[in-house]
Amino acid sequence: MSGGRTESTGKFDVTMTHTEESLLALSHMQYDLFCTRNFIVRNVLSITVIVIGAMYIAKFWGIALIAYGGYLMTSAYSSSNHTVKKLVAAIEASGKGYPSSRYLFTEKGIEITFHPGKEDEEKLLPVGYSDILKLGENADYCYLFPSANGGYCVPKKALGERQQEFVRFIEGKTGKKFYRRRPSPLQRIRDWLRERNSEPYHL
Repeated sequence: MSGGRTESTGKFDVTMTHTEESLLALSHMQYDLFCTRNFIVRNVLSITVIVIGAMYIAKFWGIALIAYGGYLMTSAYSSSNHTVKKLVAAIEASGKGYPSSRYLFTEKGIEITFHPGKEDEEKLLPVGYSDILKLGENADYCYLFPSANGGYCVPKKALGERQQEFVRFIEGKTGKKFYRRRPSPLQRIRDWLRERNSEPYHL
């Protein structure tokens, strides 16, 4: 992933190059924002199955129900993960590298350049802020979705100290609020281990 620059004129100029991790994060946020009903039904069903299993834990099928309920609760993103893995395989097979885009956030909308600086550079039609359906945010990215089928990742590292300014700008232009997904306990442990491994070794 490569970060771009931000301008002092109130416009934001960001370059985003995807990785497998960013594509997964994008697909997970897409699920969170557009599959709310599925998420609620899945969790209610999983809790119900676990409770029934706990009532009959002395029996083999009770344990099996608990295991199945746990699977339902933790596999919400299984379809998204499968789709991304197929996409990653296709990208790697093409030999063209991961998609890269430049987003220029102006007062009127978002100007997008696909594969900036390359021979196949393509300027896409601008996206108006009124066309943005939903906004999402996690520890690494801000997400803007003009449709349920795809969205744009804006790496927070590329925004530097202007992250909150960017959030206020986008919320003001779209009239929508960023959905902020809280990390799960497993994600917190993973992030903690990642930070720990990146620290310099001390005696």
